Amino acid sequence: MKRFWIVLLLLGLIMAFSSTVFAADVKFGGEFYLQGWYNKNASLIDKNNAPLGLSTDSRNYRGATAFYTERLRVKTTVAVAKGLTLVTRFDALERKWMASRRPVSIQSSTTWSGSPGVAGTDQEMENIAFDTAYVMFATPIGLFMIGNIDSTSCSGTCYTDGVGFASALMTWVFPKGPWTISATIKKSSDGTTYSSTALQPQGGSPIGTGTDNDSDVYALGIGYRWKTGNAGFSFSWVDSRTTNVGAAWSKSLMPAYTLYFVNKFGKLYIGEEFGMVTGGYVPKMYNGYKVKPSFAFSNAFNVELDLAPAKLGGWFIYSRGDKLSTPYKKEGGFRSILDLDRGFNPCLILWDESYMQWFAPNWKGTGGSGQQPAILGNAGAYGINTYIQNVMLFQLYGDFKVTPKLNLGGSFTWAKANEPPAAGWVSKKIGYEADLTMKYKIYDNLEYMIGAGYLFTGDYFKGTSATVKLTDNYLITHKLTLTF
Repeated sequence: MKRFWIVLLLLGLIMAFSSTVFAADVKFGGEFYLQGWYNKNASLIDKNNAPLGLSTDSRNYRGATAFYTERLRVKTTVAVAKGLTLVTRFDALERKWMASRRPVSIQSSTTWSGSPGVAGTDQEMENIAFDTAYVMFATPIGLFMIGNIDSTSCSGTCYTDGVGFASALMTWVFPKGPWTISATIKKSSDGTTYSSTALQPQGGSPIGTGTDNDSDVYALGIGYRWKTGNAGFSFSWVDSRTTNVGAAWSKSLMPAYTLYFVNKFGKLYIGEEFGMVTGGYVPKMYNGYKVKPSFAFSNAFNVELDLAPAKLGGWFIYSRGDKLSTPYKKEGGFRSILDLDRGFNPCLILWDESYMQWFAPNWKGTGGSGQQPAILGNAGAYGINTYIQNVMLFQLYGDFKVTPKLNLGGSFTWAKANEPPAAGWVSKKIGYEADLTMKYKIYDNLEYMIGAGYLFTGDYFKGTSATVKLTDNYLITHKLTLTF
């Protein structure tokens, strides 16, 4: 009998000390996908063209490739108390099927470093990688979100979450009727220079080594929502000391402005986003010139007509490029600095984040901008990455819902660079891309997609060599996606 009371007492103590845990309401959500890929020639360079003398280029890298990829993404929402929530998200088994595993020492060296666990090419993320963890709490003066938060565009247009990146943010949001006011502090990068890349630690350097070349963004925003749409304005102050701003821009203080408007007029939807960057003070001379303030802008316009069961729409995007004739000024390239539209995927190949994740890193070398792999050809550091910058783009798209379960879609895209990215650049023509998709819902939460994309490769990808022979590229893919 004594043993019974001892066991009962222990159970009571466990329940008492664990009461706060049991009180938490935990919800799970996410998705699992399995995707098959066939790509004709991701390098864009013809197989018969001689090697270009680059360490990342040979005839072995040219030609068709096929493989499967998968990813499990789980989002956990823990309601600790009324108004207090912890949100986490992790990705697991994100890799090519049966790809060899990379040693940890290689993962932490000089490979692509988007976010923890994303370094490398096709062999990473066999294990769990947490990308998101933040606390969200409501107070009488507004809602606070602090931590690594899912990366999204700052606008009200249809830019969406990307492959799996998160941003380090401290955000305050105050809603009042149809109005919303917000303030954000964002840590864009925390970089350091190293004397030896072989000794580079993952996630930073020891105190006392390197220099402080961080990049931070401070933003204020206001939005107004009505029954059929919303509009808003944000002001950002970029304090950047990173080398990705340009050779003459070792330090910059830049004001950036974003204005957006979306509304549905009956069956017609219109979305507009205008971004502008001015200023930029650098206490430095460049080739005898005093560095002058920037003026850069971008514009994205979307129109869509609902002709149920069909839908037709179009995009026009213009993002100013950096002029070669004014090296003491910077007129473009701010989309990557501000980390805007990373997850906007207008095509199956060009600017598509999933495509670049699995194909582009094998040919990026040390090129590419931002922290993204890029479609290179012979474009080197000026390849096409996931940020829609230095480009003029037109796209027509549409889809048709054949049945409640079956949807057919397609798009045609034309694009050219706004400015040549380097002296002697052969062409600004990026090319044309035609895409077709078919999606079928096996269950409400289980969808099967078949897609095909064909890129009519433009001479932009010749870089500065007119003798490079390019080839068109096409992609065939199918994907099974389970959401829960």
